[in-house]
Amino acid sequence: MIETSGHMHIIDLWPSLSDFAEDLNVRYGTAKAMRRRGSIPPEYWLAVVESAALRNINEVSLESLARAVARIQEAAE
Repeated sequence: MIETSGHMHIIDLWPSLSDFAEDLNVRYGTAKAMRRRGSIPPEYWLAVVESAALRNINEVSLESLARAVARIQEAAE
């Protein structure tokens, strides 16, 4: 279950932050910033879902990414 930590939980499903960065074809610092903010920009969502599928990380879908954002917005209200 993804809580109000946003996308941090999703990023943490990868074996390492380096693996996550490599899968998204971004610099390590960019991946680190995404994790720190708990937010994966929408332009990376398809790559995240595709990479997760290749790694057999079944919890990741477009829906789970969207729900994580919705939970943060609900918590802020």
